[in-house]
Amino acid sequence: MLLGTLRIAATKASIASQAKSISVPKPKRRRLSDSATQLNDDRACDEDITSGAKLSTASGSDLRRLKRITTTDLERREKRLALKEQNLRDRMNELDERIQSLSKKEDQTSQIISQIAEREAQSILRQLEEHFTCALCYEILASPYSLTPSHCGHTFCGLCILKWFFSRLHRVCGLWHESVDCPICRSVLTPTPERIPRLQSTFPFVPNRVTASVVESLVEKLINPPLYSQANVKKEEIESTWGSQSRKHRGRGCVRKREPSEEKDSEKVSDTLDVIAWREGGHLRTEWLKKDREGKKEMAYILNHWSTMGSQDFINMKQKLGV
Repeated sequence: MLLGTLRIAATKASIASQAKSISVPKPKRRRLSDSATQLNDDRACDEDITSGAKLSTASGSDLRRLKRITTTDLERREKRLALKEQNLRDRMNELDERIQSLSKKEDQTSQIISQIAEREAQSILRQLEEHFTCALCYEILASPYSLTPSHCGHTFCGLCILKWFFSRLHRVCGLWHESVDCPICRSVLTPTPERIPRLQSTFPFVPNRVTASVVESLVEKLINPPLYSQANVKKEEIESTWGSQSRKHRGRGCVRKREPSEEKDSEKVSDTLDVIAWREGGHLRTEWLKKDREGKKEMAYILNHWSTMGSQDFINMKQKLGV
């Protein structure tokens, strides 16, 4: 029994070894890349055939359509295009006319604004000349100071009233031997005490701050010209124009009477020149600013040293003021 079992096992082992030694050939596999390339080539060929058919069909339809278009149709199309072009030109011309009309209205508006601004500037200047003029220099008040309320309270330029005050000072002894009165109403001022120290209340002038603030605000309004101002005309051009007109009638042995229109024009030109002179950098404004600074400086110095100023100090101030 045991012997039979061993024989069967040996037989199975020999059969298994023989099976391993025998090599079975494997089936050949096709490359995927080759098949994909072949498939793409087939598709491209089909697409070329389809597109060719479509092109032939489209070209045939276009040819049939061109055969149906006649000369009359072409002329109609040209007329329609020409009509559209003319309509566009008309609209462009209309837009140009509107733009021109708007620009004219804008110019008219700017002229009106400039005229209003010029009238306002001239009104301010007339207001300054009528109500804020110094009685000594006949110019716009610069650093206004008033005589003490106990006297009369009249207001003058600070530098002008100082010159008036020190013009009465005796040049040798440095004292006031004659009375000092108001240039307007002739009210006599209190004599300056000779004894030192003096009281500050004996100083005969007080700053008029209300008038100074009003004048400064009005002068500041004259600085900047309006945007489209007629005052931008050069002073030389205006003067040359009116100078040439006056030279035409010079030396004829008679005086030509001016027409009312010419007088109005001359007044307008003079007002315009005055306004220009008060603009930034104008000579009237420059002189006013200089006088205002000098008046404040001299008045502040005298007020601070009034109680201790002696005769020689008064003489030096008289020489400094040039009176």
